[in-house]
Amino acid sequence: MKGISLGPEGDLIKHIENTPKEFDFIEFGIGEHERPVEEIQPEKVKEALEEKEFEITIHLPFKQPLATSVPEINQGLLEYQERMIKFAKELGAEKVVTHADMRYDDAEDEIERLPDQIERLDEIGEKHGIEVCFENLGQWRGLELFELGPLLEELEVSMCLDTGHAFSEVGQEETEEFLEEYSHLISHLHLTDTREGRDMHLPLGSSEIEFQPLIDRMNDFNSTWCMEIFTEDPDYQLLSLEKLEGWIEN
Repeated sequence: MKGISLGPEGDLIKHIENTPKEFDFIEFGIGEHERPVEEIQPEKVKEALEEKEFEITIHLPFKQPLATSVPEINQGLLEYQERMIKFAKELGAEKVVTHADMRYDDAEDEIERLPDQIERLDEIGEKHGIEVCFENLGQWRGLELFELGPLLEELEVSMCLDTGHAFSEVGQEETEEFLEEYSHLISHLHLTDTREGRDMHLPLGSSEIEFQPLIDRMNDFNSTWCMEIFTEDPDYQLLSLEKLEGWIEN
């Protein structure tokens, strides 16, 4: 399935109504800093999705980290994310994305606690019938890409690969190498173009990422492709979709 991520600004229902029908699903973030769940009316959202025949994935809150050095804070973070997972389920989602991150890049005690937080959040998702996909962050408070892959493999959890984050962290060649080794972990893709060292959420094919070699290494990937390009212009949305479908066909 091929979908598109909606930004946090503007009226959610209008965003859904204005999204081209050529997509299979939409994704948007909930919680603090994104769309507060108290401002979302689930029945209206589900009606708008049904009208457009869209499915839905949800991005869990990312203003808060997943792991800190304080056990009580970590427990509170999991309880908050569980509340968001329940809300995602109410909206009809079967898959959510979360950042596998910490408060600080180089805090050893937080790095040590991150695996347990990932495992516990994955168990919470299973309890509610939701697949949790853990997204690579790279230099932005996350594990290095080639540390995250082995960890998610060991924990037997799903991954969301963000092409912009990966390219910004390790560049084109090493992103391709990662896919050759760990593409079997990936259940969800955030596809976005960017320039090295930055996270710009540009339309596909408009900047420095070479997508064809990445897609060639996805080993018959048949799950959810989400374009996280953050534009409301349907021309850019549909052109990105056209490019993606061409790369997949090749």
